[in-house]
Amino acid sequence: MKPRALGSAAVVAALCLGLAPTTATATETPPPTPPAAVISTPPAVTTPAPAEPPPTPTPTPTPTPTVTPGMLPITLNQPAATWEDRPITFTGRLETGLVHSYLTLWEKRPTGWVLHGSTRTVANGAYKFLYTAPNPGAATFRVVIGAKFPSTVGNTPDRIVTVLDRKLVMTKPAASYIVVTGVKMTGKLTPPEPGKKLVGLQDRYHGRWRTLTSAWIAPNGTFAVPVPDSLPSTKTVQVVTLNVASTAVEASAYAVITIKALVNAKVSLISAASINKTYRAGCPVKPSQLRYLTLNYWGFDGLVHRGELVVRDAAVAKMITVWTASFNAKFPIRRMQRVDLFGGSDIKAMAADNTSVFNCRQVTGNPYALSPHSYGWAIDINTVENPYLAANNVWYPSNGLAYRNRTVVRPGMLFSTSVPTKSLRAAGYFWGAGWRKPDYQHFEP
Repeated sequence: MKPRALGSAAVVAALCLGLAPTTATATETPPPTPPAAVISTPPAVTTPAPAEPPPTPTPTPTPTPTVTPGMLPITLNQPAATWEDRPITFTGRLETGLVHSYLTLWEKRPTGWVLHGSTRTVANGAYKFLYTAPNPGAATFRVVIGAKFPSTVGNTPDRIVTVLDRKLVMTKPAASYIVVTGVKMTGKLTPPEPGKKLVGLQDRYHGRWRTLTSAWIAPNGTFAVPVPDSLPSTKTVQVVTLNVASTAVEASAYAVITIKALVNAKVSLISAASINKTYRAGCPVKPSQLRYLTLNYWGFDGLVHRGELVVRDAAVAKMITVWTASFNAKFPIRRMQRVDLFGGSDIKAMAADNTSVFNCRQVTGNPYALSPHSYGWAIDINTVENPYLAANNVWYPSNGLAYRNRTVVRPGMLFSTSVPTKSLRAAGYFWGAGWRKPDYQHFEP
């Protein structure tokens, strides 16, 4: 007889039985297996099966240092990039926690590994190395347990450290500079340094660098270091950082600078306040008729200095011609300042060996005559080396008496062959040395 087809409820029950544990109990009787030929296909089940829950994620295992059998695990943290004059900090720990273990720091070079230092572990196996790399670039390091390389006890993975390049750059100088104009070499330190830092100007002297001057580096890294420009010359110069360890010194590229010897005369107006000791109401010229003349001159020290003269406006061109010729001839001048700086006193100015032009005053030694200097034309030069016999038969200044003897030639003395004398005479000036009472310092139109 053909068996009856199973209903849907029976199919679900059968599926549930298939998912149950297969271990049978003593009271269970296994159902008979029907003949294969008489089993009919059950109808499709329309009821959906319940959704399965999502799978539980598998936790990622905590990595452990790879250790070669027989070697101790040791770590090396990645050091931060640093500048070549700053130490690299290496830290890590011996995983076993051993203290007082001997460790060494090594750097890989083209010729092999180079030892840079040693230390011992402290609490929990921690350690620390400090090493300053002398050159910028990428460097490879490793920490080793013990003193031998390669280690038979244990070593860290290699770490590549970037050593940055600190630079001191000097701005390209001009082709040339005029003497005594305040020449400075400028530039910048990158990166800027906190706190006060010095930079020095060096020149090449007899095959060696020597420091000439220095200046502070600004917080933004810029600097302007003065160049000694009182002596015309051509120099090979560079700038360097000062007061730092030898391994931390930065030097710029060198440059060649030229200081030219020129009189460099400058003319400007002058106010009454600037000559309040040498000018007063009733003087034959007004401040508006005077000019402030600055120019270079050679000193007795062999260096160039900046001088000043107060001159009548119509006499400026002649003074520039005279002093250009005297400068080119390197005729020495002791001092060239306004007489106002001596309180308007001709006696004090002469004692200071001053060279000057304008001073509205009476003739020294003759209170009844107005001095030619009151007009801004007359000039006195090197008053000590060229003294003056006044109308009262007194020689001025008192510290120039040794120069009354004109047969002994000394620097700064004026003679008919001296360049200032010849230049002033060519400009229409008379020299006071020809008077009955000689005035070796004085020239007037």
